Amino acid sequence: MVGSDLQSIAQRNVRAFTIFRMFFNARFYYPVYALLFLHYGLTLEQFGILNGVWAATIVLLEVPSGALADTLGRRKLLILAGCLMVLEMAVLLVAPVGGGALMFWLFVLNRILSGTAEAAASGADEALAYDSLKAAGQERQWGGVLERVQRDTSLAFFFAMLIGAAVYDAEMVNAVLQFVGASMFVEQGHLIKVPIALSLVSALVVLAMALRMQEAPVAEHESVRATIIKSLQQSVAASRWIWLTSFPFGVILAAMALDSVIRQFLTLASEYWSVIELPIASFGLIGSGMALMGVFVPRLARILADRYTPLQNGLFVCVGVLVGLVGMSMVIPYWGIVPTVLLYAGIQMTGYFVSRYLNETAPSEQRATVLSFRGLSTNFIYGMVSLMYASLIASTRGEYSDEDGLTGDFEHVIFVESLGWFPIYFVVSLFAVYLIYRLRFRQAQ
Repeated sequence: MVGSDLQSIAQRNVRAFTIFRMFFNARFYYPVYALLFLHYGLTLEQFGILNGVWAATIVLLEVPSGALADTLGRRKLLILAGCLMVLEMAVLLVAPVGGGALMFWLFVLNRILSGTAEAAASGADEALAYDSLKAAGQERQWGGVLERVQRDTSLAFFFAMLIGAAVYDAEMVNAVLQFVGASMFVEQGHLIKVPIALSLVSALVVLAMALRMQEAPVAEHESVRATIIKSLQQSVAASRWIWLTSFPFGVILAAMALDSVIRQFLTLASEYWSVIELPIASFGLIGSGMALMGVFVPRLARILADRYTPLQNGLFVCVGVLVGLVGMSMVIPYWGIVPTVLLYAGIQMTGYFVSRYLNETAPSEQRATVLSFRGLSTNFIYGMVSLMYASLIASTRGEYSDEDGLTGDFEHVIFVESLGWFPIYFVVSLFAVYLIYRLRFRQAQ
C-alpha cells in the first residue's frame, strides 16, 4: 500500500473517529436521564439497580473487549458498539410506559447493551485512529487530533443537552407549536420517548461512521486466547504493584470515594433539578453550563498540582465536595443549584489529579494497565454504591404506610430524604479510606 493511500485512510479514519466520538457520547436523553426513567414508571430503587447492572457490565467486559479489539480488529469492535447502541435505543422505544415487570427487564437489557457498547468502544476508536496516522507516518498529528475531538465532542454534548431538555419540556414544545401556528397540543406523557428517538438517530450515525472506518495496517496479532491471557496477567501485575506501592494505592482509594458519591448524584441530577423546582427546559442549560466548566477547572487543577502536595489537593477537593453535598441535601428551591457547582468541579478536578499522579508514578510498561485498573475500580465501587442506594430507597419507602400512596410527589419525598445520606456516606467512606490505607501501610514512613 503506497503512502498516499495510507494518508487517505488515515484522514478518513480521523474524520470518522471524530464524528463517532461526538454522537456516541452526546445523547439527547442525558439532561433528563433520571427523570425520564422515573416517568417510564421505574422506582428510585429500580433506577439504582439498573445503574449497578450497567457498571457491572463494563467491569466484566473491559479487559476481554480490549483483547478482542487487539486481535479481531478495532473496526469490528466499533461496528459492534454501533449495533449495540442502536439496539439499546430500540429497546427503550418499544418498552411500555407505566411500569411492570416487562418494562423493568427491558431496561435491564438496555443497561447491559449500553455497558457492552461502552466496553467495546473504549479505547478501540482511539487505537484505530492512532494506528492509521502511525501507518501513514503522521503520528505527530495525534495531539492536534485529540484536541479537535475533545472540542467537537464538547460542542456536540452542549447542543445535545439543550435540545434533549427542550424537546422533553411540554410547555416549551407547546409554545413552539403555537408560535408556528400548529393546533396540536402535547402533554408530558407524549414526549417521554422523543429524546430516545433522537438518540436512535445518533446511534445510526455512530454505526455509519464505524462502517466507514478502515482497519489500519498493523503487525500480526496473537490469538484471542493468548491476548486475553496476557491482558489478565498484565492486570494482575498492575494490581499487585498498586497493592504494594503506597502512593498509587492511596490515589485510587481516594478516587473511588470521590467518584462514587459524585457520580451517583450526577445520575440523579435531573430528578434533583425537578425537586428544587427548576423548569425542565433549563436542565439542558444547566448540564451544558456545568460541562463548560471543563474549560477552566483543569487549568486550576494544574496550578494546584504544581504548587501543593497530593495530600493537600486531596483534602481541598474533599472539603469542596462535602460542602456541596451538605448544601445539596438542603434541597433549597432554585438556589439549590449553587452547591452542585462544587460537585461538578470536584469530579473534574478528581479526574485531573488522579490521571496526573498515576501517570507520573506508574512504570511505563504498566501505565496503560494501571489507568485501566483505575477505571475498573471506580466503576466497580460505583456499581456497589448504586445497589446501596437502591437498598436505601427501599428501606425509606418501607418506613411509610401504604396509605401514603406511591404518587410522583411521594417519590419526590423519598428522593429528598435520601439526599441527606449523601454527606454521611461520604464522610464514612473517607474514614474507611483512611483506615484501610493506615492498616495497609502502617509501617510506612
